[in-house]
Amino acid sequence: MNNRPRMGELLGEIVPLSGHDVEEILSEQHTTNRRFGEIALSWGLCQPEHVWSAWCRQVEDVSRSETVDLDRVGIDAQAVTLLPAESAHVFRAIPIRTSDAEVVVASDAPLSERAREEIGRLLKKHVKFVIATKQQIDAAIEVYYAS
Repeated sequence: MNNRPRMGELLGEIVPLSGHDVEEILSEQHTTNRRFGEIALSWGLCQPEHVWSAWCRQVEDVSRSETVDLDRVGIDAQAVTLLPAESAHVFRAIPIRTSDAEVVVASDAPLSERAREEIGRLLKKHVKFVIATKQQIDAAIEVYYAS
């Protein structure tokens, strides 16, 4: 089972969520299958940047990268600007979220340690890596790094 921190815990460290708020969100989540952050956002309990910050903290930076659906998670255009187009093409990777100290980068396969280090050097932030499908990475690079 996944033992990473729960979104409610992380979001509660960023914005004031009461125990009642968390219970209500969990109840709604159980009924609708929507994500915790989506519900909190729709109820006006936080802002998008709070959800993204909590998500960046939640993503594990391990050799077994988490798989994400870029259509669902989305891509922050501001994050994309952090990595030069040439590097995105070479590494088959695209930044999808950023916070003050961290950036989440998606690729279509686990990157080598050398590639991870080079991306970290280019971005000048702590980098967490996730995996998306080849089709999603191809489409994202085409959209955000079109010539």
